[in-house]
Amino acid sequence: MKIPSRGYTNRERTVVEILKQVEDIKSFINFGFHNWEDSRRHWWIDICKVNDIDWKIVEIFEQNVINAVNAGCPENKIKIGNILETGSYENSDCILFWHGPEHIERETFLENIKRIESKATKIIIFGMPYGEEAQGPVYGNKYEEHVSAWYEEDFEKMGYQHIILQDGRGAAGAGHMTVYKVLGE
Repeated sequence: MKIPSRGYTNRERTVVEILKQVEDIKSFINFGFHNWEDSRRHWWIDICKVNDIDWKIVEIFEQNVINAVNAGCPENKIKIGNILETGSYENSDCILFWHGPEHIERETFLENIKRIESKATKIIIFGMPYGEEAQGPVYGNKYEEHVSAWYEEDFEKMGYQHIILQDGRGAAGAGHMTVYKVLGE
């Protein structure tokens, strides 16, 4: 996999290193997207573009979709949807839910994770705060509220590997966790 040169954050680098482990990714769905005009948020799209990977965005908050299209996101690349409603999106080689699990009630996410996994053919990646990080609705988006906290053991028992960054960000500097599962091994 070719990785374009740019200033990746340490959190984004976790995904870059994970993607290097997977060959021949042809399709990529990212769940959640805010602020199309901020090119820093295009880091995974840039990776897709240089590798000729068909990318899509599924976003739960309608106003984010409207804003992205109005700011230049191609309409055929973004749609309103919910990762929990697996019948509403196609299978993809890679599924990325970047800072997403903390926005779903723990029990609901765990009840649906196998169905979500069934939509990925090569790899599934989740990024989230490590542990508890309080956050209410942001920019009028109720879906931005943090309603669950996650630790490595929550995913290890389901066969996921993890990378934890104690980067001083988040609640009490707890940081970030990226978990992933390479499928078909």
